[in-house]
Amino acid sequence: MRNLRPIFSTSLFLLFLLLATFTVPVRADDEKDADEYDETARVARVTLIRGNVQLKRSGSRTWETAHVNVPLVEGDTLATAGMDARLEIQIDARNFIRIGPDSVLRLVTLRDEGVALSLSEGVATFRLARLDHSKEYFEVDAPGTTLAAENRGLYRVDVSDTGSVRLTVRDGGQARIYSETSGFTLREGHTAELVSNGSDAGDWNLNYAEARDNWDTWVDERERFLATNLHFDGRDVYYDTDVWGAEELDAYGEWVYSNDYGWVWSPFRASVSSYTDWAPYRYGNWVWCPPYGWTWVADEPWGWAPYHYGRWVYYQNNWCWVPRTHTQHRNWWRPALVVFVYVPTSYGERVCWYPLAYGQRDPRSRYYQRLEALRSNDLARLQRTNPAYLRAITSVPARDFGRHAARPERAADEIARRAVTTEPVRGRLPITPSDDATNRAESDRRTARTTTAPARSPSSTGFTRALPERPTGAATRLPGVALDTELRRTRLYNGREPRSVSGADVNGGVGVDSVNTGAVARPPRNRSQERPAVERGGDGNSSTPLNERPARPARVNPGEGRTVSPSEEQPSIRESEPEPRRRPVSPARNNEGGETTQRPQRREERPEAKPEPERRPEPRYSPRPERIPESRPEPKPESRPEPRPAPPESRPEPKPEPKQEPRPEPKQEAPPRREESKPAEQRRERNEDGPARVSKPDNR
Repeated sequence: MRNLRPIFSTSLFLLFLLLATFTVPVRADDEKDADEYDETARVARVTLIRGNVQLKRSGSRTWETAHVNVPLVEGDTLATAGMDARLEIQIDARNFIRIGPDSVLRLVTLRDEGVALSLSEGVATFRLARLDHSKEYFEVDAPGTTLAAENRGLYRVDVSDTGSVRLTVRDGGQARIYSETSGFTLREGHTAELVSNGSDAGDWNLNYAEARDNWDTWVDERERFLATNLHFDGRDVYYDTDVWGAEELDAYGEWVYSNDYGWVWSPFRASVSSYTDWAPYRYGNWVWCPPYGWTWVADEPWGWAPYHYGRWVYYQNNWCWVPRTHTQHRNWWRPALVVFVYVPTSYGERVCWYPLAYGQRDPRSRYYQRLEALRSNDLARLQRTNPAYLRAITSVPARDFGRHAARPERAADEIARRAVTTEPVRGRLPITPSDDATNRAESDRRTARTTTAPARSPSSTGFTRALPERPTGAATRLPGVALDTELRRTRLYNGREPRSVSGADVNGGVGVDSVNTGAVARPPRNRSQERPAVERGGDGNSSTPLNERPARPARVNPGEGRTVSPSEEQPSIRESEPEPRRRPVSPARNNEGGETTQRPQRREERPEAKPEPERRPEPRYSPRPERIPESRPEPKPESRPEPRPAPPESRPEPKPEPKQEPRPEPKQEAPPRREESKPAEQRRERNEDGPARVSKPDNR
């Protein structure tokens, strides 16, 4: 039994080592695939401010002064006041928004799926240098209309004080425009203006784009400046594609390769010489930005990417920014990559912070591991090797944290040593944001008791003009949902789905369905609910359905054998007439052979005997020159039928027939003797005019 114990212990140790070998990679894979942070909302950046620009956070009622490098999130509203006011917002590395004077812009949707903005007043230009319409959307709402960009280009939206909207597309852009009642495509170099009042309210006036004005000139100058200072080619060598805002760092510093960290960026001395005892995260302010909480806003013009991505290291006697770290699977945008600590003093508690070290986990991440406090000998070794880390600790009184008037400063040596040995704050800093606008309002109310000057509104904060409260968009928008698909279905297709075009329809037209044409699939007709066709009678008010009336017999024109369909406009014969009208006999004419031919007489049509049209054989008429027409008694004048009544007004008026003068009846000669021996030459002498040709009936 004593010999089995070492074997059992060895086996247990090997089993534990084997389990640890297979368990560690699995945990690493799970950690790699999972998100490191709970808050991953998309943000935008303020890159330029001129004049009076105010910002109202989502869910807040007060306005605050906007600053450069302020992060913007979904639901924020920005407003400019004054003719010289300018504002530029960077959506990502290549897309920018520029807002002119007296304008109000709200970020309705700001997500990876797309961006939706609302301009209720003023002028704004949107530069889209990168847009994949199949994966993301970019839409702008204005009073009564929505612009959905489809291509990269330049889009301008103007909203007047009265609410009229003018949209302009340039530089290869193309957008689908929607209003409350219509939708169409606006292409490059064209302008669409929505009529807001009058009898034509809701209509669009389309024209070519107008000449560039002062606002367009300023936008062009700004884009030329950025094209000179921003660099996009070959940036993947230095940082990942998730990082944006670093394309401007070449103008403020240089990239250096190090064996320990890879490519690092070091600012020029001229870029930080204006700051006394400069260190990362020292010159700027802490602002409250939901949902992230306390966010660092740097005073340096380049202070966006280095303060929200990567790590800061002290390399070759300079502070350098490392974009890539081995602890991150993806470079998430973070409000600040620092360590917060509380240090109590005799003058009150102070809040201290310093940059996260290379490879150190963020205390606000999911995979943060508790750090052991440094011992005295470790602190001494740290001071001997790299004292710059102690000089990089910044502090501010806890009561002034988050106030714009409070300026952070370098921590004293004693406080810095205590901050290094103190356990960092896990998660968010437990300090509630102070409402500077409320404090100023309280001060104004106290001043109003002792002076006659009117107190300023708490929501103004130097922003005194009234803002319009008008709805925007062609339909009600929900955050995170694009309107293009819904508006296309309701505005263009009348609530129906668009017809899908097959490959045969495109390639040569083979297999094209000739029935289902048009932009949408037309619903089938319900023939059971249709009224039967009604044929008008002589009075124009016949109620007999067309499918119940007997078929009209086809008429035959003598001499041609042509069948006249009942649908043609032909004069009808009434059954109440005593007998049809007879045409006078035309005189005999000579044919080419000199023979005389007499026109055969038409047989009298009897109304009471109507033959069936399908059983009546088609008659054939041929002149018979050898037959002598028999003499008929002269018709009595009183038997002539009355003239036809005028057709109904709904039918075209027929041409009037020429008035025929009564022709003198030829003298009746004695009937010739029927002798077979009479020569044929004598019969030809009597009829010198030749055979009578069959005349065509009048089809009028």
